[in-house]
Amino acid sequence: MGNDWYTTDLKQRPVQRSRRFVRIEQMVVLMMLLCVMAAMFVPLWQRGVNRSLEIEYQTLLNNRQALEEQRQVLLAGISKLSMPEQLVEGAWKEDIAFQPIRAEAVIMLSRRVHE
Repeated sequence: MGNDWYTTDLKQRPVQRSRRFVRIEQMVVLMMLLCVMAAMFVPLWQRGVNRSLEIEYQTLLNNRQALEEQRQVLLAGISKLSMPEQLVEGAWKEDIAFQPIRAEAVIMLSRRVHE
């Protein structure tokens, strides 16, 4: 005899799953997909952040170098203008007369430092 209704094996009979179990299975599959997507997205995001930080760092280095060059140019201009030749030329243009200061006219002041 074949498979009669009274001789069917319980293991071959389809098991009805509850709705709660099906929902839990769906949630587990969804969470696994989200974890896989996050695992793929995080390294790309880190690479993007790293690249933007590198670009910002290079920009800051270039700005610092430009400011240092500007500082050197300004210091050179100040030292050039403070040379005696430039002072005499500027005084001549502004009609300023230099007068020598005699050592006897200088008053020495001292300041006492309290310890």
